Amino acid sequence: MFRYHKSLSYLVLLAIIDSTISAQVSGIQDLVGEKNNDADPHKHLRGCRPHTPGYVSPYASLKPDDIPSIMGGTACINGFAGGFACKNIDLEAFIDLAAFGSPDLANDIWGWTDSQTEKEYALVGLSDGTAFVDISNPSNPVYLGKLRTHSSESTWRDIKTYADHAFIVSEADSHGMQVFDLTQLRNVNEPPQIFSETAHLDSFGNAHNIVMNEETGLAIAVGSNRCRGGLYMIDVTDPSNPTNSGCYHSDGYTHDAQCVIYHGPTETYQGREICFAANEDTITIVDVTNRESPVLLERKGYSDSEYAHQGWLTEDHTTFLANDELDKNQGNHGRTYIWDVSDLTNIALKRIHTAPTRKSIMHNEYVKGNFVYQSNYEAGLTILDVSNAANGELEDVAFFDMTSRGNGKGWDGSWSNYPYFKSGIVITTGIEQGLFILRPNLTDLTSAPVAAPTTEPPVFVRIDSFDVNTRGVINLRSALQFELRSTDDVMANNAVITVAVSSSVGSKNEEIEICKTRRGKCTIRLPTYKADDPPVIVELKSIQSDLGDYNSDLNTEYQGCPVFSSTCPTVTIENVKFVY
Repeated sequence: MFRYHKSLSYLVLLAIIDSTISAQVSGIQDLVGEKNNDADPHKHLRGCRPHTPGYVSPYASLKPDDIPSIMGGTACINGFAGGFACKNIDLEAFIDLAAFGSPDLANDIWGWTDSQTEKEYALVGLSDGTAFVDISNPSNPVYLGKLRTHSSESTWRDIKTYADHAFIVSEADSHGMQVFDLTQLRNVNEPPQIFSETAHLDSFGNAHNIVMNEETGLAIAVGSNRCRGGLYMIDVTDPSNPTNSGCYHSDGYTHDAQCVIYHGPTETYQGREICFAANEDTITIVDVTNRESPVLLERKGYSDSEYAHQGWLTEDHTTFLANDELDKNQGNHGRTYIWDVSDLTNIALKRIHTAPTRKSIMHNEYVKGNFVYQSNYEAGLTILDVSNAANGELEDVAFFDMTSRGNGKGWDGSWSNYPYFKSGIVITTGIEQGLFILRPNLTDLTSAPVAAPTTEPPVFVRIDSFDVNTRGVINLRSALQFELRSTDDVMANNAVITVAVSSSVGSKNEEIEICKTRRGKCTIRLPTYKADDPPVIVELKSIQSDLGDYNSDLNTEYQGCPVFSSTCPTVTIENVKFVY
């Protein structure tokens, strides 16, 4: 049931949380991956999440046509849309859970865009199956029907897509993997219908999640009763004939993962198939290019880890944003773990971002462009700007709260979301509510590149303001804060600043730090050093901007001298006192 390296005290704690589950444990999976129906450590949470025991939708006794679902679109005005608290997210439509045949709850969600018609659909995980909703008119969605669970009902269901097919797993015993041909949704007469699965894989029974690399047709069942709950690989390039293709279990149970064809900065692994896994108490990176012989690249834990649950890469593959579902801070201000994965064999936790105002428990998150879309239970859907994530900076920019309870401490609310539709629509499930179809308003929240000016005389870029902020008493952490403008007073957005940090501390004499400006500003966080260490010397290596050439002699003065100019080329940081 639990990974072998979990501490005894943690096991005891889990048993206290739910002793009834402990009585059901039939034994830990053996080395060859034989059947074990309790492979998921999350099962200790049955009874306290993700829904209130005995909950019945207030609309359960009504016919579908009588359910007061919200249609027609409702703008987020003065912090509310259709009675739901919001910021920068409009409500297109809401379908109450009872419309799907009164299942106990909703869980996972994914999306599909028809490769021929480009119509968009929501695939909604339910306790008793999977619902299909046509959202091509997002303010007037149409419930097309349901694929029933392969075996029994379950709190947990997970869905991914590849080649116009859906692949569905569940924690239900003997469920295996359902395959459903989504092209059946193009012409549905008299919806809603009850659909039949197109194919089925029974080489495993239960699984917590399914991972999909859509570039290669590799599906991976994780948290299953095979492969010790690790990466159980399935070739779905022929969707109606899935076949087993490999297993990685050397790091035990995997709760969730993202697998990609890697294009990040570690040249050795560019073009290879790499999986980034959340393995309860570590972030684990595995090269699965050779599926018969996967290779562990890195396995890194972190202080105060409780349950490394899930995460997603930024699109440049330099940063992995992760969450800890049982974070010691849970129910307070949610925390996002920002991992520097620019070196796949030596990753590092760069910073922990704490939500500034809203309390939450973290769950599933996905990155699209400059934003990460987080489903944070009773805090709802939260959107953060990740354009400066490589420097450890995230910014909360939008949210939609489907419970409007405001305390963020419960296991209701948003389970998961799907932000990848071309239309800009985002879909999310409310566990006890149903399907929410949302439209974020993010256009004005990111900085667009500024075209190079054509004014005469030539325009130069200068450091318009500069400061050093140091915190700590024994261990000091300094941040260099820049603001860049052109000589004609235009903010230098998307400029890249590179500095070299030199010190006799440690084995490295020089480290290169880089940041990218957003709204003309950026922050470079320097390595930690001690108050009695030798001075830290900072040298500006370059500034790249499309506004014009960089002229250091135009820089603002700092400590009485133009910073990083020919007169004062470096900044020295020593015991919180800064001199040139």
